[in-house]
Amino acid sequence: MARIAFHNVNVIDGLGGVIRDMTVTVDGLSIESIGPATPGVETPPGTLIVDGRGRWLMPGLINCHYHLCDKWLRSTPANEYEAARLSRLHATPGAHALDAAANATWVLRQGVTTVRDLGGPGSAAGQEMYTNVDIRDAVESGEIAGPRVIASRLMIAMTGGHGTPWFGVREADGPDEIRKAVREQLKGGADCIKIMSTGGLSNYPHESPDTDEYTLEELSAGAEEAHRFNRLITTHAMSDSAVRRAIRAGVDTIEHAFLTTPEGVRAMADGGVSFVPTARVAWRMVRNSPPALAALLDGAGHPDRVLEAVELGIPVGVGTDSRFTMLEEMETLVEYGVPVETVLRGATGTAAAICGLEDSGVIEPGKRADLVLLRTNPLEGLRSAFQGLEMVVKAGELLVASDHSDAPLRPLPPPDPLV
Repeated sequence: MARIAFHNVNVIDGLGGVIRDMTVTVDGLSIESIGPATPGVETPPGTLIVDGRGRWLMPGLINCHYHLCDKWLRSTPANEYEAARLSRLHATPGAHALDAAANATWVLRQGVTTVRDLGGPGSAAGQEMYTNVDIRDAVESGEIAGPRVIASRLMIAMTGGHGTPWFGVREADGPDEIRKAVREQLKGGADCIKIMSTGGLSNYPHESPDTDEYTLEELSAGAEEAHRFNRLITTHAMSDSAVRRAIRAGVDTIEHAFLTTPEGVRAMADGGVSFVPTARVAWRMVRNSPPALAALLDGAGHPDRVLEAVELGIPVGVGTDSRFTMLEEMETLVEYGVPVETVLRGATGTAAAICGLEDSGVIEPGKRADLVLLRTNPLEGLRSAFQGLEMVVKAGELLVASDHSDAPLRPLPPPDPLV
């Protein structure tokens, strides 16, 4: 693994700071130094020297909520959704694994260096021929090119709860069974735990986002067991009552919260939890759902809740869920009114904290060298900046580059926004 020296770059540090005309050096897995260029200082032999020419260097993007197995939703027309979903349900583990591998490379080429994968392909407990733990390990070993994967293994849901049968779900009822389910995921290699607090959107009207699915005692058991083994736990929670219940139970992060209220947001702040709003999902479902569901979502005022969370200082992370790109999610948050500086932190430094990654998300000495080099300033235009993605460094290794033939991959222009 070669040393890398980025000269003449403007640094967005992942904590809200911007430092112009810097030199950033990478040695092995980590950032070695950051500071003004020092004339006359010799670069060690074998160093890859990158003249940034005023480009913008920032931490690699961290997707706080992703499903590597589920990008097929992006290209499936609405009138073919049910047939496609059934086809995916009966696909072989090998097909799921190949699809996830391709999607891992796809997002890496767009500047994503870490994903928290919160649910893999449909398989019941005891039938896990493939989970997101396997894709994590394949990336880590270098078998496939992709971002670092923080894997939840199987989601935990009540019998017949959200995610069944389309995702890999461990159905569990009652506190003791939930404790056992958490232990099973940890035994299988999970980095974090995901638990389902409510119904969702994908199977409406057979399930609904305002239906709560776990009791306080059940959620508390899951949180206690995860924390006993020093793992973070996040929850799919769409209703206001489920958001409040999960906070009381000790869950670390709230996903979605599409139907929460100002009081629910205040409870997040008081409870010290983080929030991953998956804003593009809410935005699209308001425009593409059956009338009753669209009205329910639209009337809840999700954009206002996200802004309230930002104003209250709640850590808000960028997460795309199934269909969307990080760029689309960041653009949607900006459209909501979130300052672009806050959005970029939500995809870097704040995201690292949400995912429990103390070594990542910021540009400072000793931190993991996950970096992207952009032609223009993302603070002045996200889409134009990521259209000009020039390099991706992951754990100190140059994997994506527009003008270095020794890098194995080339940047992928962002796709047109999915509406």
